[in-house]
Amino acid sequence: MRLLYELSWLCEMIGIAMAAAVVCVACAALICKSAKKKLSMKVIAVVAAAAFHGAVFAAILIARTPMPP
Repeated sequence: MRLLYELSWLCEMIGIAMAAAVVCVACAALICKSAKKKLSMKVIAVVAAAAFHGAVFAAILIARTPMPP
């Protein structure tokens, strides 16, 4: 049962990280559009990877915080 709980938590964390990456890529696209610059695939990949890693890191830090009694 513990394995199922861990896998559920992992899937939820990956979903949250993917959502954060999508939001950051959309923001980068809007910023480039307002500056009238073309958004390259390299920039999209870097922004998505940085947002995904940041969200995973934040989720791990939050998970390590003990719950109050």
